[in-house]
Amino acid sequence: MKSLMRNSLLVLGMVASAAWADATDDLSRLLQPLGAISGKFQQTLIDERGKVLQKSRGKFSVQRPGKLRWETGAPFPQLLVTNNKKLWLYDPDLEQVTVRPVDKRMKDTPALLLGGKVEEIRGSFNVSSKEGAYQLTPKNAQAPFKTMEIRFSKAGLPSAMTVRDSMGQTTKIKFSGMTANPKLSSSIFNFKPPAGTDVIRDE
Repeated sequence: MKSLMRNSLLVLGMVASAAWADATDDLSRLLQPLGAISGKFQQTLIDERGKVLQKSRGKFSVQRPGKLRWETGAPFPQLLVTNNKKLWLYDPDLEQVTVRPVDKRMKDTPALLLGGKVEEIRGSFNVSSKEGAYQLTPKNAQAPFKTMEIRFSKAGLPSAMTVRDSMGQTTKIKFSGMTANPKLSSSIFNFKPPAGTDVIRDE
């Protein structure tokens, strides 16, 4: 009986591994042609009880490897910029920018999916697919989120993303006006703080 159970568990493990491999390959094939993306987003933050805490919208541009510009508008304007070496988080209301180096922690964030190296997805996430969506679970227990789900449009572009964190909060993002492989200036992935901005360096 014990031998049968061990064999059954082994088979189940092999099936699960094969499913993850197939889903990872499928997701990689969708992302591989997208060297750059730009578009608009609508973002909703929901607490563990289902209450909407915040709604925002904005625009973004992303370019591989690791370049991202994510600009959120009113009522809580904020700008996140990374050139794959430094990351700037600018709050115009506080006139403050936090600067930190980009390190391996970035591999465990949702930003990896849009702007990171496609080949790093396999090393950072377990991937499964269900009902047209790809579900990713970080392999690193210290990752800043528990699960992430991404959906694609018929045109093969990301259409929605859902991120659930360890606090029970859910962030839902809907994309629109998407452009695949636009020509992007490298200058948009760098940030020069406006005069009078407090600069906080998080090394």
